[in-house]
This record gives sequence, C-alpha cells and structure tokens, in this order.
Amino acid sequence: MSKTKSDNKRRPDHLVSPFALIRISAILTVLLMLGHLWGYPWASTRDPLETQLVDTMHSVDFVFLGERSTYWNLYFGFGVLIAVLLLTLAIVLWLLSDLASVAPQRLGVMIGIISASCLFGAYLSFRFFYIPPFLTFLVICVLLSAAAVQLLRRQTHRDTTGEALS
Repeated sequence: MSKTKSDNKRRPDHLVSPFALIRISAILTVLLMLGHLWGYPWASTRDPLETQLVDTMHSVDFVFLGERSTYWNLYFGFGVLIAVLLLTLAIVLWLLSDLASVAPQRLGVMIGIISASCLFGAYLSFRFFYIPPFLTFLVICVLLSAAAVQLLRRQTHRDTTGEALS
C-alpha cells in the first residue's frame, strides 16, 4: 500500500479518542435536549385528574420574591431553561473537544467535572423521571469519563523555559 493511501485512512482508535468521545457526548446532549422538548407541554391530559391538576397549575397564583406568578409559569419556565442549558452544554462540549491536544490535563479536569454532573443527572432521571434520560445521561457520563481518563494520562510537553507545548 502506498504511503498516501495509508495516510488517508483513519486509525480505528480515532472513534475512542478524547476528541471523538467528547463530540459524541455533545451530539447525545443535543438528543437529550430534543427528547426533553419532545415532552412539551410536559403535562398529560389523558386523565380528568391530570387535566384538573394542569388547570390548577395555570390558575393558582402566588407571590414569590415580590413577583406574582403561577405554578405553571415556574414549571414551564424551568422546562425551557433546562432545554437551553442542555443545548449550551452540548455547544460547550463541542468547542472544548478542540482543546484535547492543546491542554489535555486541564481539559481532562473540566470533562471529569461535567461527567460527574451527568452521573448526577442520570441518578435524578432514574429516581424522579424516566429511563430514556437516565440511559442518555449514563452513556454521556461513561463517554466523558473515558475521555477524561485519557486526557489526564497525557503528559504535557514542556520546552526548556518551562512553557507548555502542545
């Protein structure tokens, strides 16, 4: 095989590189966000009691921190906020993946922290919500943990002045 052809082929381990694992996690986070939005309006109206509960959430207002609101406003607002935060996390993960070769150990710490928060998301999803977000958070946690371990094991090369090199 010629040198040109072998250079064009990606190594099989490319898909398990920190860069790829973080990018895959970003895509899964977008899917998690879309799944969350798919549940809109986040209320079931199949049962008369459920309909009554949703109507009550719309109609009961209260004052909190000097502002008048309803339980529905809080419920709906937090639902939208979670979608925005998941999308933001996906974008941040995508952008952070570019740092895998530049600052592997710093990125490893950041990815490890995000992985831990995804583990907590998996627990909360299992405990209070549904199996699909639990599994998605769990897969994201595993992928990010694998990326973090690889990144933290990498040595940062230093030049003679002590400056880090990529």
